[in-house]
Amino acid sequence: MGHVPRHLVLVAALAASTTAIAGGYGRVYLVRALKECKGAATCGLEFESTYTFDSIVLRSPASKYEPAGKPMLILEIRGVRDAAGTPVNGNLTLRLASGRVYVPSVGTFPDDSPYTVQPPIPIPLKNGNKRFAYTSALPVPNGLIVNGGGVEILDPAGKLLAVTGSQTKP
Repeated sequence: MGHVPRHLVLVAALAASTTAIAGGYGRVYLVRALKECKGAATCGLEFESTYTFDSIVLRSPASKYEPAGKPMLILEIRGVRDAAGTPVNGNLTLRLASGRVYVPSVGTFPDDSPYTVQPPIPIPLKNGNKRFAYTSALPVPNGLIVNGGGVEILDPAGKLLAVTGSQTKP
C-alpha cells in the first residue's frame, strides 16, 4: 500500500467522528488520549490518563457562522471514573487550542502569540457527569477567522484524558 499523506488521514478521522446534527449543533465524540510512543518501534495500547469515561461529546454550532448569544461549544460528559472505578467529584480541565487567528482591523496574529491563547477552563463534575456550556467572556468581533484549533480534556491530575479523534468498534 502506498504512503497516505498524514493530513488526509486526519481529515478522514475527523469526518468519521462527526455524528448527526441535532438542535443546531453538530456532535463529535471525543476519544481517550493515547500515551505518546517514544522511540522507533511501535508500543502497546497505553492511555495518557488512568481515568476512564463512558462518553464525552463535543457539540459546536452547525452553522457557517458562530451564532450570537449562544454557547460556542457544549460538552456532555458522562461516567468519568478514577482508576479504582469511583465516579469523579472534582474538576476536569478544558484546553482550547486556537490555531491561527485573524481579527479585522488588527490582522493575523503570529502562531505563538499570547493574544490567541485561551486559559484552561475548569469543569466541575458531580458523580462523574456534567453538561458544560462555554461562551466567551469577551465579545467576539464580526469577521473573526480562526484556522484549526482543537479541544483537549485533562483529568484531575492534569493528564490528557480525551481529545478529538476517531475510533472503530472494538
